[in-house]
Amino acid sequence: MKYFKLPDLGEGLPEAEILEWHVNVGDQVAEDQLLVSVETAKAVIEVPSPQSGVIAHLFGEEGDSIHTGEPLVEFLTDDDDDSGTVVGQLA
Repeated sequence: MKYFKLPDLGEGLPEAEILEWHVNVGDQVAEDQLLVSVETAKAVIEVPSPQSGVIAHLFGEEGDSIHTGEPLVEFLTDDDDDSGTVVGQLA
C-alpha cells in the first residue's frame, strides 16, 4: 500500500475541509486525475492524483477536516498482489 498525504496547499495552512470526492474505493485512476476538492481558509482547491493506481482507501468523508501531512488516499501497489516467492531450495 502507498499513502498519499494531504500536501501543503499554500501559505502553510494547517488543514482543509473535504468538499467532494471525485473517486471511489476500487477506482483505477491516472496520474494527475482529480481526486478530491477541498476548501482551505483561503480557497477551494482541486487535488490531483500523484500517481496511477487503484484506490484502496479514502481517508475522511465530505465535510471532514484533514490536516496537512495526514493520509488522504491509499493506493494499492503491485507488491500488494504478491503471493510470495521462494528464493533458494526447499528442503
